[in-house]
Amino acid sequence: MRPTVLISGLWHETNTFSPIPTDLAAFRAYQWAEGADLAARYAGTNTEIGGMLAGAEVAGLAVAPGLFAGAIPSGTVTREAFEALAGRIAGSAARARPDGILLALHGALVADGVVQSDAELVRRVRAAVGADVPLVATYDLHANIGPALVEACDLLIGYDTFPHTDMGARGAEAAARLAAMLATGARPHKVFRKLPIITVPQMQATAELPMDAVMARVAAAERVSGVDVVSVAQGFAYADIDHLGVAVTGYGADPSAVAREVDAVAAMIGDAREAFRPRLVSVPEAVARAAVPGRGPVVLVEPADNVGGGAPGDGTAILAEMARRRVGGTIVLWDPPAVAAARGADRFAGPVGGRTLPDLHGPPVEISGRVIFAEPAVRYVRDGAYMTGQEVPMGDVAVVRTDFGLNVVLTGERVMPFDDTHLRRVGIDPAGEPVLVAKSGSAWKIAFQAIARDAVVVDTGGVCASNVERLPYTSAAARQCWPLAHG
Repeated sequence: MRPTVLISGLWHETNTFSPIPTDLAAFRAYQWAEGADLAARYAGTNTEIGGMLAGAEVAGLAVAPGLFAGAIPSGTVTREAFEALAGRIAGSAARARPDGILLALHGALVADGVVQSDAELVRRVRAAVGADVPLVATYDLHANIGPALVEACDLLIGYDTFPHTDMGARGAEAAARLAAMLATGARPHKVFRKLPIITVPQMQATAELPMDAVMARVAAAERVSGVDVVSVAQGFAYADIDHLGVAVTGYGADPSAVAREVDAVAAMIGDAREAFRPRLVSVPEAVARAAVPGRGPVVLVEPADNVGGGAPGDGTAILAEMARRRVGGTIVLWDPPAVAAARGADRFAGPVGGRTLPDLHGPPVEISGRVIFAEPAVRYVRDGAYMTGQEVPMGDVAVVRTDFGLNVVLTGERVMPFDDTHLRRVGIDPAGEPVLVAKSGSAWKIAFQAIARDAVVVDTGGVCASNVERLPYTSAAARQCWPLAHG
């Protein structure tokens, strides 16, 4: 009889500085698949769940599908939502009584009143099946890994890429590693190192310095005899928690070799910390650079309003300057009231954006123009390198085109610009735009780097500010991290 593995997961990157609470409805609105629907929705996709399903089939494992739920990055997960989700996942494990478990985690989940929330989820799953059942979990490169999660899992496998493109591969690897544990009965030795360093997304791209050299060292470590897996979690800066910061995890049959390689990777990151300081351009200078005729597409990157980092995506600092200078292009804003006002109208005139945190992200900006697109409940399927095949809800959408050629895409749901499909879906060809505003850290590169003539990282305020010294950390451990403690 084939061994049975439970495949399940809970994914959220929690920005504790965001005022937008993450409730159960946020998970149901974005990613939710349970039981037979899990394979129907994720098989063949470049997601951790898709990779786990494919890897289980290759390894000859029978799959017991549980629940996978994910919400767009936002504020702290409500206790009610966490209890409901953890209860469903642990309950499915108890019912399935599997031989092994595969979990797709993010690693930066923060639930109200739940210390090291990802670890608490794993502990509950373990309590449902017993300590003898091997458990392997994947995690995002932006995870804030703490000792409790390392202790709770037999093996953790992190992404090797940012912008993220290897989710499916890591899921398949997790299935292969679990299959080996089931076949041999052996569990790998663990090594965990935590570094008191905060890095921000636009400095974490794994194909660029300083991370490309770090990841080359990780690859070399995994070729060492007795070492199976080494992963770097660059951490998620926008969480006011005690286990904030960079981590390196390693697993293998030779504990000395694993420790030596993990220590070498950790030392390399520590030595390179000054190279992780961000380089930013003021709003007026950035828009002036973008306004030069014939240079487009110019991507104005706004990491402080990074939807993929939990920001609202309705910041107006760049919009206001583009309107003042009458610069054309495309910007996406989360603004359900403006969508409602624009739908059914030929023209729109009114305030947009700035509804969530006007003191940080800018106040609403008055615009006017033709409504060139309006549809309810817009959805699309990712066809780029990020989470290929994943269905994404945009909510109700309206596009207002001003008389100076600026497309303001108003959405009912927050949209992460990790592909260009969300623009093409609403009738905009990004390659033909003079300026594209990307509310992102580095993941925008998957969508736009190939067409960008120039890219400018803009210094604005927000809950994902690149200058982390601006953020009100209260955790004593967080305040001891570089650059907060060392300037």
